[in-house]
This record gives sequence, structure tokens and C-alpha cells, in this order.
Amino acid sequence: MNRALKQALSAIIALGLAGAASGLPSDDRGNLRYRYVNEHGIKVIAAQVPPRFVGKGYEVLSPSGQVLEVVPPELTGEELAAQRHRIEQEKADRELRRRYSSEKDIDDARRRKLATVQQDMAIMRSNIMNLRSEVRKEEATAARLQRNNRPVSAEVSQRIQVLEGEIALIQTRLNKRTREAEAINERYQGYMKRFREISARR
Repeated sequence: MNRALKQALSAIIALGLAGAASGLPSDDRGNLRYRYVNEHGIKVIAAQVPPRFVGKGYEVLSPSGQVLEVVPPELTGEELAAQRHRIEQEKADRELRRRYSSEKDIDDARRRKLATVQQDMAIMRSNIMNLRSEVRKEEATAARLQRNNRPVSAEVSQRIQVLEGEIALIQTRLNKRTREAEAINERYQGYMKRFREISARR
């Protein structure tokens, strides 16, 4: 059984139940008619809707011609996507209004989020500066040994290598934190923009 036929049968069953709930006599429920648009764009009234037209929507009519129900056309893929997007956006808007009552609230939240990240970044920059200072000291020691025609010890070379590795590791973490700070700013700018749009509509 194809999808359209299943939908048609489901619709007929549902409409039968709707007719029962509406209080129509059983004889009248059996005389329900359906109005749909055929392939030529002409409205047709018949005892049933051909399966190929079910997805295009139709109307359910009482024996007297009164419209009892309007079954809308099936949504296309793009329409379904747009509907989901609209529902998700409405949910996000409600959450935004619940969390923030003003633009100042949003900016304050942004500053709080950034404060922790920026504090970490400041510590990392300080650590990098200290490590680079240590590297310069070790390099100065190595240079002094070379000027005196003395070999640079393996310990000095290894110490420089370890320090540079630590610097590279902290720099990687600092770069990550920098991206996080940028993402926080961008996210809260989006909140601010959407809040203004919602407030303007209200």
C-alpha cells in the first residue's frame, strides 16, 4: 500500500470519527462528500478523494454542502524545513525573553562570560613571558660558552628545548581561549540583535 493511499484511508477513518463526534446521524455520515481540485484545476465534489489528490488538500462536506473540515495540502520538503525552523526560532525567542529582560542584561552576561576566559588568557600570557625570559637566560648562557670556545652542555640545550615546548603548549591553549572569547562575543551579539528585533515587534 503506497503512502498516498494510506493517508487517504487514514483521513477517511478520521473523518468518520469526526462525523460521529459531530452528532451527525449515521445515514448522514455515510453521505459525506469531498471537494478537491483535479489535475485541470477544477473543483470536484465526489464521494471520495482519489489517492493521487489527497496530498493536495481537500474539504469535507456535509450532505447539505456545509464545510465540516478543511484538510490542508501536504507540506513540501522546503516548507517542512521552514516550519521546523520557525518552531525552533519561536522556542529560542521565548528562552531569550525568559533569560533576559533588557539589552543591559545581555551585555552583563557577556561580560561575565568573558571575564573568566580573559583571566585565563592573562595568566597564560604571563606564563609565556616568564618562560621566554627563562629561554633568553639559557640562550645567553649558551652564547657565553660559545664565545669562550667552550661546548654548550646537553643540559642547557635540553632545558631550552623543554622551555620552548612548554611555550608552544601554552600558546596553543591561549589560541583556543582566544577563539572562545571571539565566539562568546559573537554569540551575545546575536542575542542582542535578536532581542532588539523581538522588542521592536512587541
